[in-house]
Amino acid sequence: MSKPAWIVNKPAVVSEVIDGELVVMNLATGNYFSSAGSGARLWARLDQGASAEGLVALLVAHHEVDVDTASADVARYLATLQAEGLVREYGEAAPALPLEPAHARESYQAPAMQVYSDMRDLLMLDPIHDVAEEGWPSRPAEELKQTG
Repeated sequence: MSKPAWIVNKPAVVSEVIDGELVVMNLATGNYFSSAGSGARLWARLDQGASAEGLVALLVAHHEVDVDTASADVARYLATLQAEGLVREYGEAAPALPLEPAHARESYQAPAMQVYSDMRDLLMLDPIHDVAEEGWPSRPAEELKQTG
């Protein structure tokens, strides 16, 4: 059975790293998320497409964590990201390439995304969600008839 690769679900999902913290917004749901440390490191790889095995190898190379713990944490992290619509399957994963270990491995904290929905209603009111084929901003057809 082939194993999937995962990639950020663009264009519905946008992200930015601000002062070392990853901030992600799902424009389709209005939820936004934050992550730091290992979660931010994994996201950077997912932005280019990655397999679960590749993500595990990345954690083991850069953090003080064993393969079994990293595997379980990556599986949970990917399940959360997929449930929130932040990533999607992206074809079949290539075999994970071995990574050179970092010179000094960082302490480990399991990757996690904090979910925030407090601004969902406000974000969903944003007119960018009402984009028509002609782009944004656009005037309604009735308004164009009255002025034209």
